Amino acid sequence: MEQRTKNIILVVGLLCLLYIAYLFGFSKTFAICDQVNQLEAEKEKYLSAPLQLATLTKKEQQLNTILAKNNVEGSSLQHNLLKTLHTLSDTLQIKIINFEEPHSYLNEVTKESTTTYDFVLQGDYKGLLTALYTLEQQYSFGNLTKVHFEKKKNFRTRATYLQCRILLQRLN
Repeated sequence: MEQRTKNIILVVGLLCLLYIAYLFGFSKTFAICDQVNQLEAEKEKYLSAPLQLATLTKKEQQLNTILAKNNVEGSSLQHNLLKTLHTLSDTLQIKIINFEEPHSYLNEVTKESTTTYDFVLQGDYKGLLTALYTLEQQYSFGNLTKVHFEKKKNFRTRATYLQCRILLQRLN
């Protein structure tokens, strides 16, 4: 055999030996190394979980204080608004005449959503103004965009009464 043939056989044998060594030794080592890295990442997640839980608890407490400060509780804003109006109607001697379904508008350009609540209250002028002031200042339901007072007369009883139509707008 010539030297060149011996060198070719030696290189091919070396390549075959490297391939067999990779199949039986190196590939398992690489797989175990990947598994160790994955388990270490999971271990870090588990170790940071109590810290994340404490952070989330603190954030929840902060949000609850903000909601309590703004007198908003529960998840449905419409329900909270109705509950507040009912409370105000009991204390200020006013009536809730009409509460329309909220109107929602989505601006396509800015992707902002606006919800408008339309309701009618009836009572004396001072009670209605107090209710409006309370809704605007003490609760964070939104902005009063329109307030329309209208004096009406019941022709059967010949009594006059004051109604106030209110549009309350909230940007979501």
